[in-house]
Amino acid sequence: VDSEDLYVTSMLYEREQTEREVTGGEVTELVWKLCLADSASFETADLFMTLVFELRHLSLEALKALWQRSSFKCRDNWQPLIDALPSCATETCVVLMKEIIASGEVEEDKVEYFFWSFSFIPKPTSGMIESLAPLLKSPGASQSCFLGVTALLHRFCSAYNSCDDVPAVQSVMRTLGKFLGENCTVQDSEGLSQMQLVLKAIGNAGLAAASLAPVLSLCASLKSNPIEIRLAALQAFRRIPCSVRVSDLLPAGD
Repeated sequence: VDSEDLYVTSMLYEREQTEREVTGGEVTELVWKLCLADSASFETADLFMTLVFELRHLSLEALKALWQRSSFKCRDNWQPLIDALPSCATETCVVLMKEIIASGEVEEDKVEYFFWSFSFIPKPTSGMIESLAPLLKSPGASQSCFLGVTALLHRFCSAYNSCDDVPAVQSVMRTLGKFLGENCTVQDSEGLSQMQLVLKAIGNAGLAAASLAPVLSLCASLKSNPIEIRLAALQAFRRIPCSVRVSDLLPAGD
């Protein structure tokens, strides 16, 4: 083979960009076709991939209208749109997923699936973070909520030089900082579990968590804090860059 014919590329499957305008009606019809198709056929796999790629061309208004028309369950309780949305990975799809989560219209396992998918969005935007941030304030926000949102935040900041200046990022970190208080003090076992989760989420956030380094240091050094909290505070430094001078913030000889 002529070496000039060889090239390096990602294994990520991509389709050629379509120039035609995709309508909500066409996508609704596609969902119906999926419901009627044999679940184990190549046709179904191709229809599903087509659905994912066509979702990426719809506006938020069109997506919301599609959800109203196509939130039904097929046989075996399959919801093609629910399964396709996480693979869409656009800001509009994330906003719709957030609204579906907040509405409580889908089962808990599907909500967990949504949160899990946020970790794998290749090109997060500040709009995605802004949309998801309020979920962290929801009563009883799950572990997957905290970890999914902060994993998205980490990926965003890894590609964005000054993510500390982004209002959506600041909003998430303020919310997490409020959970910490001044030094991660907890009153009971429920508070202990919640604090451990928040500290794990802060560690997940990575570069964005640099602003919380002084508080994390206090959490780790306060001897009245349970050992689980002190260790979790230390582990929360795992992705904070060395430029924050972690060694100067951590307690010496303790």
